[in-house]
Amino acid sequence: MRADEVAADTVTADTVAADTGASFDLDHADSLVLLRRQTSVLELIAAGTPLAEVLTCVVVALEELIEGSRCSILLFDPTTATLHHGAAPSLPPAYSARIDGLPVGPQAGSCGAAAYLGRPVIAADIRIDVRWRQFRDIATPHGMRSCWSSPIQGRTGIVGTFAVYHDHPHRPPLRERRLVERFTHLASVAIDHAELFRARLEAEVARAAAEAASQAKSEFVTVLNHELRTPLQAITGFTELLRTLDLPPGRRQAALGHIDAAAEHVLSMADDLLDIAKIEADALPIRVEPVELCGLLDEVLALLAPLAVEHDVILRPASDAGRGAVGADRRRLRQVLINLVTNGIRYNHAGGWVEVGAKDSGASTVTVAVRDSGHGIPAEKMSRLFTPFDRLGAECSAEPGTGLGLVVARALTEAMGGTLEIRNAAEAGTTAEITLPAAWCGW
Repeated sequence: MRADEVAADTVTADTVAADTGASFDLDHADSLVLLRRQTSVLELIAAGTPLAEVLTCVVVALEELIEGSRCSILLFDPTTATLHHGAAPSLPPAYSARIDGLPVGPQAGSCGAAAYLGRPVIAADIRIDVRWRQFRDIATPHGMRSCWSSPIQGRTGIVGTFAVYHDHPHRPPLRERRLVERFTHLASVAIDHAELFRARLEAEVARAAAEAASQAKSEFVTVLNHELRTPLQAITGFTELLRTLDLPPGRRQAALGHIDAAAEHVLSMADDLLDIAKIEADALPIRVEPVELCGLLDEVLALLAPLAVEHDVILRPASDAGRGAVGADRRRLRQVLINLVTNGIRYNHAGGWVEVGAKDSGASTVTVAVRDSGHGIPAEKMSRLFTPFDRLGAECSAEPGTGLGLVVARALTEAMGGTLEIRNAAEAGTTAEITLPAAWCGW
């Protein structure tokens, strides 16, 4: 170490005693100001004022009591062992930005050293202080000539530092040290309170989320129980009827038909629930490959043609729709399209229509649209479209349904990297649009 470089002072109780030879306390005027400021800060804390605003109040109060000073509070991040500005209203923003993220260490200026050592550190002259060797070129252009920093002790250890700067060489007298000591304690109270409030808020949010999840689970189980009970009761009732009565052939076939329909409903619900569980667990196998939409749409239209005839609904391809290829899992895309077209047929009116087509929707996407002339969806019910077991069209159709189809359709579409949007058409009916990545040559 050169002779013109001296290590920063570290202040202890012995240092204070040596300076005065006796005990020292603040005079009456300082005590009154301190009391008023402390009351103001505590009122801010009680009102839930953001920490930065509270700390700024603390810093400004100390600057008023120590003439010619500029003060700052740095907050300690234990995960990175660095200091970050909590309040520095009088420091040049450029300087604050340069030292934000200051690492803690014995040669890291006054603040970094104070946090590292756990005791106050005084640099009476930054230009010759060894601890400022790496930082003096940052400080001196902004008029920083002296700095002393005190660690802020919190419940869990050091939570920050309180720094006082002057624009000339300066060694703080005992009065200033006492003031910094009191205001450092006030900052500690504010920081601890903010940390406790944050921890409590996080705990409350977590608890609320857990309660909401538990309630949602309970509601889901209740609805699932109801949805399963209805077809199972049908199966049980008609089975008992066949077992106990010698029914004529016509009634016997009708009973078997009811049993078959109820069993199909239960199996469909089980399949949908299994798909949802796999998607949520990211365990659903999706094999994305080029899928020619022309063939797939024709297949879906042919498959659902009998259902359309049964409901007296015209099922047709869009007249002006282009045909392209998308990157998708063919089987899962077929499942999504069957669901959307089936809904368009079932929730329609006699003589209505369902139209299916595809067109390029951008440089890298293709949109498949399913349009129908049905009843549409009331605006107040749009937010419930993807709620499990919520059959919005139940009042418009006697068709059985699980209320899971759209939930599965959207989840499958998103798993393939696409989006599913449903909206009411301008004239009448509903439009469902699946947008997927276009398939490029060379896949």
